[in-house]
Amino acid sequence: MASIKLIGKFAVLLLTVVLALNSCSFLPEMNVDEHNGSIDSGYYEFEESREETPDENAEMPVPLEVYEPVEESRLVISAVGDIMMHMPQIRSAQQSDGSYDFKDVFQEVKHYLEKADTTIGNLETTISPPEVGFSGYPRFRAPEQLLEALKYAGFDVLVTANNHSLDGLEFGVEYTLDKMDEYGLLYTGTARNEEERHKYLIIEKNNIRIGILAYTYGTNGMEALVPREKLNYMVNYYNDYEKVIEDINSVKEQGVDLIVLYMHWGHEYHRTPNDEQQNLAEMLAKEGVDIILGSHPHVIQPMELKKINMDDGTEKDVFVAYSLGNFVSNQRDQYTDSGVIVNIEIIKDHDGNVSIDEISYVPTWVYRWYHDETPQYRILPVKEFMDSQELEKEPAERIKAVWQETTDMLGLESFQVEE
Repeated sequence: MASIKLIGKFAVLLLTVVLALNSCSFLPEMNVDEHNGSIDSGYYEFEESREETPDENAEMPVPLEVYEPVEESRLVISAVGDIMMHMPQIRSAQQSDGSYDFKDVFQEVKHYLEKADTTIGNLETTISPPEVGFSGYPRFRAPEQLLEALKYAGFDVLVTANNHSLDGLEFGVEYTLDKMDEYGLLYTGTARNEEERHKYLIIEKNNIRIGILAYTYGTNGMEALVPREKLNYMVNYYNDYEKVIEDINSVKEQGVDLIVLYMHWGHEYHRTPNDEQQNLAEMLAKEGVDIILGSHPHVIQPMELKKINMDDGTEKDVFVAYSLGNFVSNQRDQYTDSGVIVNIEIIKDHDGNVSIDEISYVPTWVYRWYHDETPQYRILPVKEFMDSQELEKEPAERIKAVWQETTDMLGLESFQVEE
């Protein structure tokens, strides 16, 4: 009987020790089998580098979703009007060895052009090889070094749909685009074949996708000299409005955030837009175009931010610059010697909504002077040179007049002059 009591006391003592030891963190875990009440004294090594084999039947914890906010995106488009090449300009760029260099023409405005995310201009000349020759008005054909200078100045895109697109006929269209490929310049408005005609120019920068289109009213009758089957794809004409709408819809289907459209329209040397320009601007805006940039009048026309009521009941802002004037040319009549660089800042918010945020402009003037009886050209940002001591009396007076003409036309409140 005493032995039984002794065994009982020993069992209680043993159980007490086991429970005490099991509570210590440095000892292996002792598991109790729920089915038979026995103690499993299996030993486990604790190594930080060792991964336990997951139980395929165990229910895995559901991870919490982490939402990273979409950053706001901004993109600046800079645009200019007509880039023309009259013969005095071509001769002024000829070097002593017979080559051509146009870079100095753009030197003073380069810092404005290259800081934009995308810079666009209207190339109102074809490019020609030396063996074919160069010419100014009425059939513009310029050396390829003009493209080199435009790339150097900061241009990314040149639109090629204008009334001088066919000045070199089919060869001129093809050679111009071939050379633009060589110099790494993008383009829209003309094409070498049917496939290229429907390969729309879409640029994606800063998480914003922009579609760019370009059209002209005509080609000075040169279309009569081009085979009909080629004419159907070589130049974009806006008189085929159904095709314009088709292009806009095709660009939309490629998921663009914004559509920019260059229109070569209006009456030459008229400082106000005509009825056709205004009607087309309204129609294009309702079709989904966001920015409309005009060329051809060779003078500056007004800009406006239009409120457009869309067919679905929504309202949107559409920016229209009816004519950006001459960026560079040999034209010297009042108003034809000036233009603007317009800067349009696009914003894409956290929800993916895209809108026009800020619009500013830089008045420009083509300064012409003579060296050894040969005219020289520089595009000057007006504000920077308005009080410059470098200009003689007559050009100094003219550049001040250009400031007044431009700011009177475009205003200083709705659209700010870039500092």
